[in-house]
Amino acid sequence: MKYVVNPFFAYSLSVSSGIKQRAICVQTIRLLREERERRGLSKYALSAQCGITQQTIGYMERGLRHPSFETILRIADGIGVNLEDILKQARSAANAKRK
Repeated sequence: MKYVVNPFFAYSLSVSSGIKQRAICVQTIRLLREERERRGLSKYALSAQCGITQQTIGYMERGLRHPSFETILRIADGIGVNLEDILKQARSAANAKRK
């Protein structure tokens, strides 16, 4: 049995989810930066904790690079925050900005 797929339908779904994922990623990095600053951690100290260069952390915090999930997880562990809580807040913030 063959299935017919409408290519436009598949494309429109991937575009919207990509935009939503990008917005959540941006909000996640913003929240992690705020938490890093609240705890008084410098980018240098965080880079030593998570093994990511301070230059890369700076690029991500300024929106010049988009990190992988593994990188976000390493940053959250380095700061000592619960990533689940951060992601929930990021999703809420991303949804609020879209409305």
